[in-house]
Amino acid sequence: MTVRWHAAHIYYYEPDKTGLLLDGVRPLLDRLRPTARDAYVLRHWRRGPHLRLNIRTDPHSWTNTVQPAIDEVVGGYLAAHPSTARVDRDRAMAQHRFLAEHEQERGPLTPWHPDNSVQYVPFDDRRHVLGDAESADLLTGFYTDGTPLLFAMLDHVRSGHDTAERIGLGLMLAASVTALPPITRSFVSYRSHAEGFLAQCADPAATRARFDAYYKSHSADLTDRVRAVMATLQNDTATPVPFIAEWAALIAAYRDRATPLIAEGKLIPPSVHDAGQAAQWPSEFHRMMFGNRAYHRAVLDDPAFRRYRLLINYTYLHINRLGLTPPERFRLCHLAANAVEDVHDLNAIDLVRTFVDAHPD
Repeated sequence: MTVRWHAAHIYYYEPDKTGLLLDGVRPLLDRLRPTARDAYVLRHWRRGPHLRLNIRTDPHSWTNTVQPAIDEVVGGYLAAHPSTARVDRDRAMAQHRFLAEHEQERGPLTPWHPDNSVQYVPFDDRRHVLGDAESADLLTGFYTDGTPLLFAMLDHVRSGHDTAERIGLGLMLAASVTALPPITRSFVSYRSHAEGFLAQCADPAATRARFDAYYKSHSADLTDRVRAVMATLQNDTATPVPFIAEWAALIAAYRDRATPLIAEGKLIPPSVHDAGQAAQWPSEFHRMMFGNRAYHRAVLDDPAFRRYRLLINYTYLHINRLGLTPPERFRLCHLAANAVEDVHDLNAIDLVRTFVDAHPD
């Protein structure tokens, strides 16, 4: 029988979905492994906060084995641990309209599905964003292969051993060192992503001040984590940071899978230098970086950098799965850039400016 992806959306308005993921979804996937080995779960927001459980199997197994198991295991969790959250829907809808535009999300935003409900809907492969079947297949493979690590990381956080933010920082560093070494080169992307977010905030100065204040109060911990992660990646410590080696191995596997596709112009296609478009960026950093033809040719259009863009974005998607919201993830980019700068006595913006000044158009 034809095997394809199927979807169940689990509406659960509680912000903390750790219990649902670890005590509802994880045992379900363990039970279904003989029938459906390919499966993963995402957090989403459209038509109400929910988890998207995507499972690849044949239609008969989906109807006769998987759906009944979802109803029993996940339905049982929802009955025993129902969400009682009260959501400010007006505020949420403003965020959802913004996300729908920026994430190219298709479909209605309302009405919301009931809290504590399971909705069986067609699988969305996001091909309208990803572009082709190969890109969609690579991402679903990455999600699937990263799901056991996701559960292990959430367990680690729930046990009080670490925070999702600190784990996310380690994953970013591991991805950067594995996909585009050295870190003193690849970390510039963190600053780029943070600056792009800050420039588009309603109050950029106030948001930057909050980010900087947070970094100031956590700088010792963050720089210590950078050093510990780098030592782990270099096999130079008796106490490796958990999950770093595993994440680096996953990134390396998908780096190798992505390389021939990138060479064919797929996944992250080459871009065209457009000085006029670059001038419209709201941040001075991006106008400088994107406006310089030599920087575009040497960095942005380099196949190795385009591959890195793919893999750091995959890492961001996993960080979202850990539970960080988009603003928290952009704050993490700011924190990561600051921490690498402090550890290595660098400044990302100055690095780009030095290159641009040496290569004027």
